[in-house]
Amino acid sequence: MAYFHGEANEEQKKLAIEWLKSPENDKVFQQLRKIDSMTADLNLLQQFDLKDGKQQVLKKYRNRKAFAISVWIQRIAAVLFIPVLLGGIWYYVQQNELRKELKVLMVTQEIVTQPGTKTHLFLPDSTEVWLNAASSLKFPSVFVGNERRIALDGEAIFKVFKNKKKPFIVSTASMDVEAVGTEFNVSAYSGDLKFSTTLAEGKVKITDRVKSEEVMFLDPGAQLNYDKKNKTYQAETVRVQDVIAWRDGVLIFNETPFYEVAAKLGRWFNADIQINDQSIANHRFTGKFTSESLDQVMELLTLTTPIAYSSSKRKILDNQNFSKQEIKIWKNPNVKINEKIK
Repeated sequence: MAYFHGEANEEQKKLAIEWLKSPENDKVFQQLRKIDSMTADLNLLQQFDLKDGKQQVLKKYRNRKAFAISVWIQRIAAVLFIPVLLGGIWYYVQQNELRKELKVLMVTQEIVTQPGTKTHLFLPDSTEVWLNAASSLKFPSVFVGNERRIALDGEAIFKVFKNKKKPFIVSTASMDVEAVGTEFNVSAYSGDLKFSTTLAEGKVKITDRVKSEEVMFLDPGAQLNYDKKNKTYQAETVRVQDVIAWRDGVLIFNETPFYEVAAKLGRWFNADIQINDQSIANHRFTGKFTSESLDQVMELLTLTTPIAYSSSKRKILDNQNFSKQEIKIWKNPNVKINEKIK
């Protein structure tokens, strides 16, 4: 939309030109342009106020005789009625055409990333998105109405295209995150015990979907954590670059509970990582992983945490895909659980 309104920056222009090379995308673009033109015409028609026009005529000729004015107004009204009637018919036809066009374009799209993968995309409003592993994002092919609402299950970074008249809303199972033009990370995996939002720049509003009430506003550098089990909120200041480092292929943990570490590593490497000893589930881990393999990561963990593990090899399934690598973790009896990580 920003492209044919002349509001796109240089990067968005290049992306739009590249996108329009596809015949299918060009067809969608022409439909969008038609809808935009029809919407502008309808808005112009709605600005016409017949009642106000009659009042202006009465004011101008208020000194004439009442009967003469009445006859004259009736004649004017009769003349005005024809274009208004035709305009009404045209308005009705255009509304139906607009509905038909929107019906064609209003398709919900879904982007899904498999465990061990991530993707980068642009939404119809030019909002930039990085979608983390084992996540899904649903959004309409065209944003209509007074908001831009999408649905997320998983983790994503959003760099929102600014539009004050149409706020951008990320809906998750427990919370809504609303922004206008900003950059933030949302972690909302349905299987996780925690929901979190981290703000890089701008401002966002968090709303509890269950209670339908505003939770708080976040400023840059702040993170909101919601405990789904205990239904409690906690806001804290964090290193934003550490939180969004996954976008660049880096995993950073900072005093992170070990059950969260296991879940993130499982999604990152497409592995089934099980903690068989709950006494280490809340053990805090600090570390950074860049290009290491899963086997290398597990070996490093045994050096810095009180764990031992076993690992199974991947198998070829009937559909010629590989099974997930299965890892079982338990407490290492030779290492004290309260040893501090260095």
